[in-house]
Amino acid sequence: MSTRRHEPAPAPEGIAAAVTTSRSEGHVTVAVTGEIDIATAPLLEQALREALRDRVTEVEADLSGVSFCDLSGLDVLLRAERHARAHGRTLRVAGVHSPQVRRLFELTGTTRIAAEDPAQDPGNRNSA
Repeated sequence: MSTRRHEPAPAPEGIAAAVTTSRSEGHVTVAVTGEIDIATAPLLEQALREALRDRVTEVEADLSGVSFCDLSGLDVLLRAERHARAHGRTLRVAGVHSPQVRRLFELTGTTRIAAEDPAQDPGNRNSA
């Protein structure tokens, strides 16, 4: 398994994100931490583009370390998901723990690309 870390220069407001890519047989995980906005979305886009260039069947975008995502980040995820599908691959968005990020997916009707996480279901009383 190999790991690659991408980090942008700090944004003027001090907001930054980091992206780590891990590869194993047939699978790539792109883990993001921080905030995904217009300044940091290109970093995610680059990492997803590189991951989808590999001959893997599944790419996972792990957002468990993301506290904020705006429409530019969502656009990157949706374009990557369409690209993956068009090439017979799967892009799965996982770890959507931030209430703000969950709400973004809900309001835009894009929850279909987010993996089900039983621990995040308010009706699931067995998750503790």
